[in-house]
Amino acid sequence: MKKYSFIMMILALLFSFSAPQADAATFSDVPSTHWAAKEISYLSDRGIIKGGSNGKYNKDASVTKAQAAAILVRAKKLPLTNLPNPGFSDVPTSHPFYKEIAAAVNAGWFSKGAKFQPDNQLKRIEMAKITQLAFGIKGSVPVQWEDMNSSYSGNAYVTPLLASGITSGYTATTFNPSAKVTRAQFAVFTARAIDANFRLKVVNYPKRAAEGIYYPQFVDTTSQNDLAYLNDYFREVGSGLVAERNSIMELAQEDDWMGEYYDFVVDYSVPRADLSYISVLFESYQYTGGAHGYEMLFADNYDVKNDYFMSLDDLALKSDYEWSVINRINQQNKENYQYFGGPDSLDELQHQFYMTPSGFVMFLNPYEYAPYAAGIREFLMPYSMIR
Repeated sequence: MKKYSFIMMILALLFSFSAPQADAATFSDVPSTHWAAKEISYLSDRGIIKGGSNGKYNKDASVTKAQAAAILVRAKKLPLTNLPNPGFSDVPTSHPFYKEIAAAVNAGWFSKGAKFQPDNQLKRIEMAKITQLAFGIKGSVPVQWEDMNSSYSGNAYVTPLLASGITSGYTATTFNPSAKVTRAQFAVFTARAIDANFRLKVVNYPKRAAEGIYYPQFVDTTSQNDLAYLNDYFREVGSGLVAERNSIMELAQEDDWMGEYYDFVVDYSVPRADLSYISVLFESYQYTGGAHGYEMLFADNYDVKNDYFMSLDDLALKSDYEWSVINRINQQNKENYQYFGGPDSLDELQHQFYMTPSGFVMFLNPYEYAPYAAGIREFLMPYSMIR
């Protein structure tokens, strides 16, 4: 089952949906179009982050524990004099970051021990802990991660950052606490902790409907919109998905030949979530006998300001938009499947789209205007085509 490589490619370029305007930093490897350019520029202008002697920020390199300590100490403007020696055997007083590490440990952000391991790559859970402690971030949401159970001690640090719009999941349902943090990512986390204008305005987090089935919930961190109706809807979606899987498993009991292979799996992603629109994309796979299973996409698109679920007609402002979309789909579809034609109307495709920050994506499921082998086809289009 694919893991939304198409969506993740888009979101990697658009890590944050909203942030203050700022000039790009003067690092040669951080162009103004980079997803973290504004945050890196913000911190660089304040002397909180520094690049290498080669004029680069080395944005994709992993941030080390020593570097993270230095960045947070600069961000909090902690004094670097008259500090007790934390006593780490691998951080002598001659270490280039000795003072910053001593200040960070003295502030309680890092634990004391025999070694500090200054060159170790910072993990996401460590990022959450030191950021939450350094800035005293508060807040809570009833999140249920797929990879962190409720008793996991790291939740005490992750949940406040999530509720405040400082961090989000590694995927829609996982936090991936052991993943390494890049210098660009840590710059974004730090900028968000310092200045709320950089934070995610709408946060999504997973809830568990049953083993292996999750659904999204949303929080408006600006408190401008009540998302209760939206959250109630997806809670019902979660229950419906559980019922669908149970039904398939009941059918499996009646199939003595192939029943053991019956399956139902569903994942979701959130391609867009901001103060204007929220878009949720589900991908399901089911097998109920026969030559192969069936994989499909289904989406929900929500107008935040007006509190309703949208069709493509609702999103479009141009009265003649339909033919532009149809022509784009047919042109691309016929390049590979010319004998299968394409839609001559969008009546049956009004809900087969999802939104990203930069455009919307129409999708066709298997068997729709192409053979099963064509799989799911997706067509990225600019909003200017319909608005």
